[in-house]
Amino acid sequence: MTSLLQSVSMFLICVVLSIPVCAQETEETVTTRKTKNHFSLTFGAAAGNFAVEATNFNTVYSNRSISKIYFAGIGTNRFYLIAKYREFFATGHSFVDNIDVVGKSEWKQKFYGVGIRLRGDEQPLYADVLYLVTKAEESISTGEPVVERLTTMYETENKGVGFAVGIAVKIIGPIGIFIEGEYALMTKKGQNPQGRANPELGGFCASAGAHFAL
Repeated sequence: MTSLLQSVSMFLICVVLSIPVCAQETEETVTTRKTKNHFSLTFGAAAGNFAVEATNFNTVYSNRSISKIYFAGIGTNRFYLIAKYREFFATGHSFVDNIDVVGKSEWKQKFYGVGIRLRGDEQPLYADVLYLVTKAEESISTGEPVVERLTTMYETENKGVGFAVGIAVKIIGPIGIFIEGEYALMTKKGQNPQGRANPELGGFCASAGAHFAL
C-alpha cells in the first residue's frame, strides 16, 4: 500500500511540474507562429539598368540615365501586396538619309505596377508577379534648319506583366539591401498617331537598392 501511494505521489508531482513547461512551450509555439505571420510594411528605392526592347532603340539612344525605382508593400513577411514605380530617360541623335542634319531625340518612359510578392520563412529570396502599365514619350527636334522629317513628338502606352526575382538581406534592424532582376513583357500595345503599332516597350531591368521593413 505504501508503495502504491508513493507511486501515485510521484506521478502527481511529475504532472504538476510538467504544467509550467507545457505552458511555456505552447506560448513559445504561438509566439513563433505570430512571428512568422506578423503584419509587415515595406518600402524602398533602387537604381538600375533598363534594356528596352524597342526596335532600333540602341541605334538612336546612346546616352541613357540610370533607371530609378520605388516600391511599397503591405502584408505579412511571407506575402505582400506591392506597388512599383520606375522611370527611365535617354537621349540620342536621329538622322535622315541624304540630309546633313542631326536631330536631337529624347525618350521618357514610366512604369506603374501592382501585384504580389512571395518569399519563404526567414529566406532572403523573393519573387514578384506584377500587372504593368508603361507610358513612353518621345520627342525629336532640330535646330536650324528645321526639318519636318526630324521634328515629331508622340506618346504611347503598353500594358503587360512583370516578373521579378530578388535577394533581400537585412543589415541593421529594419534596414536592408537588395538586388533584383525584373523582366517586363508587354502583351498589349497602343497605336501611334500614324495608326501603326508602337514598338515593344518591355525589357529587362537589373537593379540594386535599399529597403525598410516593419
